[in-house]
Amino acid sequence: MKYIREFIKKHYLAIIVIMAFVLGFGGGLVGSVMGRAYLIDPSLGFLPFGNLDFSASKYDGQGLVISNAQNVIVQQDAKINETVNLVGSSLVGIYKKKPAPAKPSKVFTLENFYKINEPSGQGFIITSDGWIVTSLALVKNYNDYVVIAKDKKIYQIDKAATDSLTKFNFIHVSARDLPVRKLAETQDIKKGDLTVGVNWLGLNLISSISGFSESNGLVKSSDSFSRKIVLNDKPSAEFKGSVIFNLAGDALGLINDGGEVEPISHLSGAIKSLFKNKIGIRPSLGVNYINLAELAEAYGETSLWQKGVIIYKDLKAPAIKKNSPAERSGLREGDIIISVDGVELNKDNNLTEIIQDHLAGETVSLLVSRQGEEREIKVMLAELK
Repeated sequence: MKYIREFIKKHYLAIIVIMAFVLGFGGGLVGSVMGRAYLIDPSLGFLPFGNLDFSASKYDGQGLVISNAQNVIVQQDAKINETVNLVGSSLVGIYKKKPAPAKPSKVFTLENFYKINEPSGQGFIITSDGWIVTSLALVKNYNDYVVIAKDKKIYQIDKAATDSLTKFNFIHVSARDLPVRKLAETQDIKKGDLTVGVNWLGLNLISSISGFSESNGLVKSSDSFSRKIVLNDKPSAEFKGSVIFNLAGDALGLINDGGEVEPISHLSGAIKSLFKNKIGIRPSLGVNYINLAELAEAYGETSLWQKGVIIYKDLKAPAIKKNSPAERSGLREGDIIISVDGVELNKDNNLTEIIQDHLAGETVSLLVSRQGEEREIKVMLAELK
């Protein structure tokens, strides 16, 4: 004990400094854990340790302050650059074909070269075996154009088709193992998601999703799309035909000639038809409808009508088209379609998008409520005229 007392007396100042450091460090650690665990609502997903996840606006209104915002910005910029580099190889340029010279010439002329910075349009590779989607209208004269990939390889176009609903065009080149990106489903596209628009010339549009627009109002058609993705920044003219990606590199949408963003999932049915029929044939159910969940949300009655769509007439069209698959199957105005092939219709599952993901000639099973009684109705989808 004597030696201990002498040691403490001799090194008193050093011991005080060490104890202050240990207690301060420990107090800070405990305070951080307690702050995360108790001061923040645990139902929001805060963990006592590890990084905080600010995605999907989880912590809006929580009064959080990021003390090192510069580090966050640097990491975000790095992720955007990574995404741009990742998706660039899935884009192609489309150029007016240069005529072959009448005879070989040893005289150098720029007319024999394609000017990469002057494309007629651009495209996005959707299948590894050569199908490409583009906003360029070239179906009737596709032989007058060529496709140039990122590796500068030139491809001849051998097929072309138009999607009657989205008005985008499909072209095909003879190729194998082309780089493709995942096509996102509409329900995976969330408000607030950061997006990167990329075009063939390397221009980038950094924005975020503000929501969806509905061009047809309350009454919608099973045979035409009305939903578009709305960005916080409207795309400028040079992004016509460009692709919008999330930071995972998944394709979210295509920018049409009017600057609207068409969800990429709207093309899935047309792509299936290309594989089967070699042309983009769209299916038809033939009903107009109101989504009850969207109606309830619009009027603040969220406790009512959580599912289903009611077959309803439009101002310019009947509830059920004459001679349509819906009419032939016995569907009636006022019927409520609850589900399609077991997929419940609600504010996230859209009847039009589900129908248009099928092929003409396929049979779908509808669960229908008529005057409070549920029944199953089978409908064979026809070719959309």
